[in-house]
Amino acid sequence: MLSKLFLGMSLIGAEWVLYLLVVLSIVSIAVIVERAQFYRSASGGLADFRRKLRQAVSEAKWTQARELAQARLAEARNAGKPADLETEMSFALLEGGGQGEVSVEKLAETAQDSVLRNRVAWEGKLAILATIGSNAPFIGLFGTVLGIIKAFHDLSQQVGGGAQGVTAGISEALVATGVGILVAIPAVVAFNLFQRRLKAGLGEAEALKCFLIGKISR
Repeated sequence: MLSKLFLGMSLIGAEWVLYLLVVLSIVSIAVIVERAQFYRSASGGLADFRRKLRQAVSEAKWTQARELAQARLAEARNAGKPADLETEMSFALLEGGGQGEVSVEKLAETAQDSVLRNRVAWEGKLAILATIGSNAPFIGLFGTVLGIIKAFHDLSQQVGGGAQGVTAGISEALVATGVGILVAIPAVVAFNLFQRRLKAGLGEAEALKCFLIGKISR
């Protein structure tokens, strides 16, 4: 009874799986484009800001350093741009460090708060790419299995159909596996590139944090 129920569901074939893979492909491309624009917008001019900030802090020009951080932060907010991992953290450190004696631990906590809050935005939607990249091949394989079941069932209902009908059905079913792999590859590649971008950003933010705390604590 149960096997006949599942057989009836399997005989729907693999076509609906292909539609599902097409939808996942569209979602994957949309996320890739959105994340690429996000990182480009958030990182625009960051290297120049970092260089100027380090120079101002090295020369003990604290007012200039605060103004640099405040101006970049205000520009991002007014333009509706995503925040990078360093500007808000730098401004918080420079503001907090100017209020009398502040311990290194307190400065580190202040910096970490800003970095972690912005990290959530930088990690956004990467889980979608990871999910699509890891599961699309299995969805395609599932469609292939359904197609093969349908092909053999159709053969059993025909008289003298021969192997030609089976091979045609199987070849059509294997398309689902190919499409699943095709959907997974861009998602996996983009996920790895964005993860590397995130790790590089976190590394730069950590380096700037240590630099600022070292200078302010002196």
